[in-house]
Amino acid sequence: MDQADTCSAFYNLTNMDRLVRPCEEFSSKSRTGDEKVVRLLEQGEDSGDVLSKKRELDGSTQKFHISSAAFGLLSAISRRRGIFYAIITGVFNGLQMAIAGWLRSSISPYQIMFWRGIIYLLPVAFVSWDAGVDYTVADMIYYIGFGFFNALGILLGFVSAQLAHVGNTTAITFNLPIPATIVGFFVLGETITRYDILLFAINLIGLVLVSKPPFIFGGAGDSLHFDEFLGALIAVAGLLCLVIMVIFSRKLAYRQHSDPALSTITSGMLSLILPDMVLLYTQTWDRPSTLLEMLAIPSAGTCGMIANVFLIRALKLETVSVVSVTVTISIPVSFLLGLVMVQEIPDLVSVLGAIFVFASTCGCLLK
Repeated sequence: MDQADTCSAFYNLTNMDRLVRPCEEFSSKSRTGDEKVVRLLEQGEDSGDVLSKKRELDGSTQKFHISSAAFGLLSAISRRRGIFYAIITGVFNGLQMAIAGWLRSSISPYQIMFWRGIIYLLPVAFVSWDAGVDYTVADMIYYIGFGFFNALGILLGFVSAQLAHVGNTTAITFNLPIPATIVGFFVLGETITRYDILLFAINLIGLVLVSKPPFIFGGAGDSLHFDEFLGALIAVAGLLCLVIMVIFSRKLAYRQHSDPALSTITSGMLSLILPDMVLLYTQTWDRPSTLLEMLAIPSAGTCGMIANVFLIRALKLETVSVVSVTVTISIPVSFLLGLVMVQEIPDLVSVLGAIFVFASTCGCLLK
C-alpha cells in the first residue's frame, strides 16, 4: 500500500465514528422512545396521552433521521467535487435556455450567441500560458473541436427554443448520457449491456413524447405542431454536437492538458464567428426595447460561461457518464423557469416525456 492509500485508509478509519454515531444515536432514540411508552402504560397512564407522546417522539426521531440523511448527501457531494460542479453546470444551463426562450419574441438567437461569445473571452487572464509549451497539435485540435461543437450545440439549442417549449428543448439538448454511451460503443469500443438497451428504449419513448411528431400525434397540417417538431429535431442536432464536445473535453482531461479558461475562450471565438456568418447574410440586428432585455442578453452569456467552466472542471474529476447524468438537472430547472419566466405551461404528454428522459438518464447511475 503506497502513502496515498495509507493516508486515505487512515482518514476513513479516523472519521468512521462520524458516520456511525448518527445511526447509533437514532437507533438509541428509537429504543428509548419505545421503552418510555411501555413504562407509561405500566404506570396506568391514559392510552390517548401515551399515544400522543409516542407520536411526538416518533416525529423527533424522524426529523433526526431526515437531517442525518441530508447531512450524508451533502457530505458525499462535498467529497466528490466533480458532482457538485456538474450540478452547477446543469442549473446554469437551464437558466441560459430559459433566458433565451424569454427573449425569443424580440431578440434573435444569433445575437444572443454573439454576445455570449464576447463574454466567453473574459477568462483570458486566467489561461495557463506556461502550460502551452507542452501542447501538441492533437491538443489544439481537441480545443478547437471542443469550442466548435460547444458553440454549435448551444446555438442550435437557442434556435430550437425559438420554435418549441423551453422545457422540451432543454430535455432534448442536454439529454447527454444515452447518446454518450452509444458514441462510446462505436468510437471507444465500450460495451453495451441489456440494461443499457432498456435505458435506450425508455429514453427513446421520452424523446418521442417530448417532440410529439405530427405523423404520430396528429396535427400534420398545423403549423404549431410542425414548429414544435422542427424545434425538437434542431435540439437533437444540438444534442449530438454537445456529445462530441464532451468527448473532446474528456480527451483533454485524459492527456492532463485540460484548461477551463482556454476551452472557454476557444468556444467564445467560435461563438462570435458562427452567428456572425448568419447575421451578416440573413438578418439585421434587433435592438433591445427595454432595460430588462439589455440585461438579459449578457446574462444568458454569463450563465453559459459559468456552466462551461464548471463542466470542464467536472470532467476532470468524474467520468463522462456521471457528469452527463448529473447535468440533466437542467431539465427540471428549465421546466420550472419556463413556467415562471415564459409562462409556458407544459402539457401532460411533455411532462411525461421529460420524466421518461430524466428517469433513463438517472438509471445510468445504477449501472
